[in-house]
Amino acid sequence: MNPAEKSGPTDWRAPSITFAACLEVAGRWWVVAMCGLLLLAALLLSLQRSQAQELREARLEIALQGIKERLETSLALGFELIDSQQAQALLEDLLSDDPSLLSAEVFDANALSLFNTDRGAIGDRVPSNWLTASARSQSARGRGESGSIAAASWSVANEDGFTLGLPIRGPFGEIAGHISITSPNPPSPSPWYLLGVTLAGGLCVSAACLLLAVWLLRGLARLRDNAAMEQAALRLRSTEARMEAGLEALKRNEDDH
Repeated sequence: MNPAEKSGPTDWRAPSITFAACLEVAGRWWVVAMCGLLLLAALLLSLQRSQAQELREARLEIALQGIKERLETSLALGFELIDSQQAQALLEDLLSDDPSLLSAEVFDANALSLFNTDRGAIGDRVPSNWLTASARSQSARGRGESGSIAAASWSVANEDGFTLGLPIRGPFGEIAGHISITSPNPPSPSPWYLLGVTLAGGLCVSAACLLLAVWLLRGLARLRDNAAMEQAALRLRSTEARMEAGLEALKRNEDDH
């Protein structure tokens, strides 16, 4: 008789549910969930930064648009851009209303600064990358990519700050110059709140995976209990059959004698 047949139902012990077993069952799901959570946090942080930049640009463009319209009204009356009596005052008022701005200026079609909050820079040429950005913006508008005011705006970003500009058009639609604002780069939004939410989410995911693992292992334990009971019942029936066969054999022996 094989050792398995000698053992009874009392020899089997239910599997113990340990922390290591839980990690083994739920580990893959936990890794997938945590990777998804971290990816979502990175996407939200990037979106938060881009929205902050877009809001800053929109506010600057609104301020530029107000001055641009006044200067274009002056051009429509027959004045030259360099002869504007209010351009310098408008630029200085803009900086006084928003002290965070670094500078504002108006330059002509030849890229010479006509009005500037830094009076020492009046008459100087503007940076070449400004001209490149404005030319690219006008080229995109000329191809019909967008006919909105936003399409005519141009921007240049560097380590020192962010410059946003709009073209100033004469009465016949020609570009008489540009108006620009330079502001410091917006500070990066604090990641601590998002990191805290991510950490709390990670803890919740970990707890959920752990509870799922315990539930699955308890179900497995019940299945193994049922399997053990069925095996014990099968052994019991086999034993009863052998006992009946033995009793019949004894009766036959007695009858023969």
